[in-house]
Amino acid sequence: MIRKSQKNILAATVIAMTVAASFQVTFAKAQIDWDKKLAKGYDWMQRNDYDKALAMFQSELDKHPESGAVRTAVGMALKRKGKLAEAKASFRRATEVEPGYAEAYYELGAMLQNDKDYAEARKSFERYMQLAPVSSRNSSVEERIKDCMQNGG
Repeated sequence: MIRKSQKNILAATVIAMTVAASFQVTFAKAQIDWDKKLAKGYDWMQRNDYDKALAMFQSELDKHPESGAVRTAVGMALKRKGKLAEAKASFRRATEVEPGYAEAYYELGAMLQNDKDYAEARKSFERYMQLAPVSSRNSSVEERIKDCMQNGG
């Protein structure tokens, strides 16, 4: 009887530790201010130094591969460098690793719309609107959705 209860205690302890570790990872992830952390890279992009921006973003991506914000930043730098297929892949991956990161859906939608993949672009823009219902981009996104619908999407 004692052995069985010891096993139960051990199992409960392992579960509690796993939940606590998961909470710590989630909490730590939520604590990162990506606007601040990526500001220098965005600064370089504004100065048209896409190589420096991309290097900085890639460095952050090595440390935070689960970040949609970082993957979106990488995609934006790649897009500015004219590496459109790689940019689109980065935006798509951002939506996969962090499905709640709205900007990734906007950027992916823009790439898909440019590729005339109107149905998928529309889905991306609609997801963006769900995640960011109050945004300075809303009227622009609504226009993009209408355009996609008019083009069969």
